[in-house]
Amino acid sequence: MNDSRPDVVRGIQTAEANGWLADHATPETTTALVALAAWALSGGSINHGEGGAHVYFSLDHDDDDYFATLASTAGFEYRVVNETATERATEARPAADGSVLARVLIAMGVPRTATEKHTATSLPAFVDTLSAELRLAFARVYVLNRGAKHADKDTLTIRVERPAAYLDELVGVLRAVSGEAVTRTGKTVTVSAAAARVLLPAQRM
Repeated sequence: MNDSRPDVVRGIQTAEANGWLADHATPETTTALVALAAWALSGGSINHGEGGAHVYFSLDHDDDDYFATLASTAGFEYRVVNETATERATEARPAADGSVLARVLIAMGVPRTATEKHTATSLPAFVDTLSAELRLAFARVYVLNRGAKHADKDTLTIRVERPAAYLDELVGVLRAVSGEAVTRTGKTVTVSAAAARVLLPAQRM
């Protein structure tokens, strides 16, 4: 039989071919995957149910088409949904192999459901193992999606409904990679103007 391989085997082979596994990833692909993981955490979601795993990425704050660069680097095409629906987020959904990409992100530590994401008490463990360059890529995507600008000041605010331990860890990461002041009051993280100048641009890799 020509196509009798189990789904898990086909998934692994697809991930290998796309460079989504550590032994097959280029530095550029690794950076893209870290950024996509940050995107799923800060402006997207993974749904893992009986129908398999699916990943969605919000494009509402992607002013510079940064997501298109990430998708191209990671080697997948995507379709855009809800582009004209003002009441719903515009989303990018992988056109093919989306379930494989979702499982790769889950294996990296991205929560597999919206409930798990909102109750997580820490960032995924892989964030602690990243190089300084990759942690900056992670932080920039998070700020791109969650950082709210203000007309009268250059600081940014990030408000996410997460447990305090999660928010404290996020503050620590943003402060460490920017080298500038980042603080938290309740559910609101305040990124100083100096930190924002480092973190706001999701620059090309």
